[in-house]
Amino acid sequence: MGSELQRSVFINCPFDKQYAPLLRAIVFAVVDCGFSPRCALEKSDAGEVRIQKIYRVIGECGLGIHDLSRTQLDDRTELPRFNMPLELGIFLGAKFLGTEQQLHKQCLIFDEQPLRYRMYLSDVAGQDIEWHDNDPKMLMRRIRDWLASVTTEHLPTGSFVWDHYGVFQAELRERCASLKQKTDELTYNDLLHHISSFREAYLEELEIKGAQKILNPADVDIKRAIRSIAITDDDPFLWLRKGANELSYMQAVMVAESAWRVEYQDGHLDRHFQSSTDLTTESVIELFVSYSNSEESWRTSVDWKPMEL
Repeated sequence: MGSELQRSVFINCPFDKQYAPLLRAIVFAVVDCGFSPRCALEKSDAGEVRIQKIYRVIGECGLGIHDLSRTQLDDRTELPRFNMPLELGIFLGAKFLGTEQQLHKQCLIFDEQPLRYRMYLSDVAGQDIEWHDNDPKMLMRRIRDWLASVTTEHLPTGSFVWDHYGVFQAELRERCASLKQKTDELTYNDLLHHISSFREAYLEELEIKGAQKILNPADVDIKRAIRSIAITDDDPFLWLRKGANELSYMQAVMVAESAWRVEYQDGHLDRHFQSSTDLTTESVIELFVSYSNSEESWRTSVDWKPMEL
């Protein structure tokens, strides 16, 4: 699969108000882990037949999350809704009968309770079906763990994704108020825009030797990157940006064997600082890890002097 296909996640779930807290949690978890959520709500085009739209979106996604938990009868029609099993069937059909590219599809299937699906969809028996008990926290953690199993990248653990979600929920109310929006009236595209903006504001990017880049590096990535740099490199340089503000970063250049000059910029051009003395490799590692984890020790452990740019 191409990289865009591998990072696109088809979301197949109910879209009613009762399910809205779980849908919001699914979309947030997918975005927070660095993937792109796709679903039938993302675009409204009266000229496109709905089933054709579903075919198209499924074809553009290498991954899929399918929630089959909504099995009760509709209050108005007294009939069940079969959209979710239908879309799962289309996804599995594309996986097993599609082109070479489609054969690599992977999916995560949810139900409300363990093994309940055997009573209404026995054909999927034998597959690994997860359950969420209508709990957004459980749902998000299991989505995170599944996404971690289909990528070689380091993802935040489930508890971190849940913590991020709590911060997002609090900030969303304030952001919506400033934009004259109500959180319970947001469209899917509104929600996705808010989540993407939130993640971008907290995103970290580590650049090594002017070439290799790592998004949201773990402590081990930072340590390995710093130790990989040698004075003989063409560009013995390291740069760590925090958030959407390109003026918030820390950088270090090796000036001699195990001797580094470190600088940081604090969100504004007139707030640029440099270490007053060169630092050892181990000191630079401690400094960058502290900075990445938003600790305060990086500010006090080094004597910083202001610089003019």
